[in-house]
Amino acid sequence: MKHFSFAALVTSVAIAAIGAAQAATKAPDRYVLVHAGTLLAVPGKPPEKEMTVLVKNDRIAGVSKGYLDAAAAGLAPDAVVSLIDLRNRFVIPGLMDAHVHLMGEPTFSRHRTERGDRNPPTPAEGTVNTMVYARRTLAAGFTTVRDLGSDDQAVFAVRNAINAGRMIGPRILVSGSALAVTGGHGDSLPIDATGDPQARLRDGTCDGPIECREAVRFQYKLGADVIKFTATGGFGSNTGLDPQFFPDEIEAIVSTAHLLGLKAAAHAYSPIAIKQAVRAGVDSIEHGFLVDDEGLALMKKSGAFLVPTLSASYPPPIFRIPDPESVRIRNEHKAFERAYAAGVKIAFGTDAGTFAHGDNAKEFGLMVKFGMSPMDAIRSATVVTADLFGISADAGTIEPGKVADLVAVAGDPLQDVSALLAVDFVMKSGRVAKQAERMIEPFTYPPPSATF
Repeated sequence: MKHFSFAALVTSVAIAAIGAAQAATKAPDRYVLVHAGTLLAVPGKPPEKEMTVLVKNDRIAGVSKGYLDAAAAGLAPDAVVSLIDLRNRFVIPGLMDAHVHLMGEPTFSRHRTERGDRNPPTPAEGTVNTMVYARRTLAAGFTTVRDLGSDDQAVFAVRNAINAGRMIGPRILVSGSALAVTGGHGDSLPIDATGDPQARLRDGTCDGPIECREAVRFQYKLGADVIKFTATGGFGSNTGLDPQFFPDEIEAIVSTAHLLGLKAAAHAYSPIAIKQAVRAGVDSIEHGFLVDDEGLALMKKSGAFLVPTLSASYPPPIFRIPDPESVRIRNEHKAFERAYAAGVKIAFGTDAGTFAHGDNAKEFGLMVKFGMSPMDAIRSATVVTADLFGISADAGTIEPGKVADLVAVAGDPLQDVSALLAVDFVMKSGRVAKQAERMIEPFTYPPPSATF
């Protein structure tokens, strides 16, 4: 015979009571019927007219021809249903930007420099900046972004707040501090901290394979979603365009990231560094302005993505000069055009933060200007970026089972891609974030029961 203590019995009854109470207070399923005049559900396939997207909670439950009401959509008479009328709008999946820096932008950074302060924003300043710029990015129609270089706190904190439902913002994949060699592009340590192991870890500064592996593992421990390293110098730090990591260091970074289940992104200009990174198995080349034909062939064979960041070279206001070298290099080498012609996978990325956040969609105009079709440009910011991020099962298209990320514009972006500069409706994970050109409140605090 089994014997139960009185305390155990009381505990069991209490747990059962709590479970029953939670079940009784569980919010009913939310349904939204979105009537779309034109729906580009799967970029790369033709759009369809007069469609209904059925959203259940945070997911797409169905996509149907015609403008359905609740009964026609098969919903129960007592279902909680709202209707969003986008019959005069062109609806597409939520956009994605594979390369942003949410902690700052030129105006903020310039003011610090002009007063003689060359240190990066403090974690507190960076967190506030990230909250503001993430909201601005979402308002522009970008429901998922990849932040490739911040610090060990700010963007992590905002990502976590968004994921917990405490504020509205885009889905953020965070790299934390970009890995850089001592004195290289991305090394922001003051001289007196160069030899401090803990400071080096927080900053992502590493030399040699062993230290580089440790730097990757530290970012992983912080909760990084991706590892970013600066294989070459860069315009922003005035460190040149040549290689800065040795091949064994690059291999250590990429292999350690993959061992931990993370993808690796390489900031790289030099053709030598690009090939070294691709041979090491890197997942994406950021910028890639000087890539040669051999490098493109290697990328095509390996499946590495190019994130072209045309907006970062053409030119962002951070340079504050009329004819920056970045424009000359971009126009001379035409890496984007050559990669597109070669069939290299191109994921949409802007380097927002070198210019104002919320202007991300100007990249579409540059991509089309340099020869990409509007459809392929939109596909690069949806289907292709989802593939790069490893979230294709959840995002990138408007199909049943996917997260309900929807964007709407007044014009037809397949005819005039500049229509994407004026997004007036945004749904993020089934929640309306922007409607009639107006953002909703920035914070949505969960009820006390949700934090039990």
